[in-house]
Amino acid sequence: MAFNASSLWIVLVISIHILRVAAQNYQISSYGVVGTGCAPGTVNTTLTDDKKRLSLRYTNFVAKAGPSYDYDDNRKNCQITFTVQVPSGYQFAFDKFTSTGRYAVDSKVQATHKTYYYFQSGLAQSQGSTTITGSASDDSVILTDVFKPAIWSPCGQATVVGINTALRVDNSDNANGSGTLALSDAVGTSFIWQTC
Repeated sequence: MAFNASSLWIVLVISIHILRVAAQNYQISSYGVVGTGCAPGTVNTTLTDDKKRLSLRYTNFVAKAGPSYDYDDNRKNCQITFTVQVPSGYQFAFDKFTSTGRYAVDSKVQATHKTYYYFQSGLAQSQGSTTITGSASDDSVILTDVFKPAIWSPCGQATVVGINTALRVDNSDNANGSGTLALSDAVGTSFIWQTC
């Protein structure tokens, strides 16, 4: 199965959509990216001038499993940690995380896209995942992880949030089978707001 991981690009766009509230004064004030799917030199980040949108472009966020791959190739992750300056009287949560990617999995091989988020001020986390079981392939798939339950930020104060996306390919039910899952194009998460 041919797959050119070096030519993959993924754009992560974190865009805050305001639902029924006027919380326009939020800002992303700092951020960092770390993980096996976004090692140094494999990710470019851009924060817009208004500090409301963070874009990340990856060159090698791919997990693969099969006889010709090393065991540690089957799991990759990337965590984005950033601070959001929250207006007084508001708090936010995430409702979903959407990635555009590619996959090719042989019979009985599974590819999983899993995302969770948490606030550094608390222990709770929310997660969602998408699993594909082979035999299947798609060069342009939209993977949407719906977060449950909603975890809300502290009310009206700056908060640090982490969003971790993990890719896993598992061929344990078909040791001779192969599979690849890679993120490409746009990835986004939408914030939801409420008064508090």
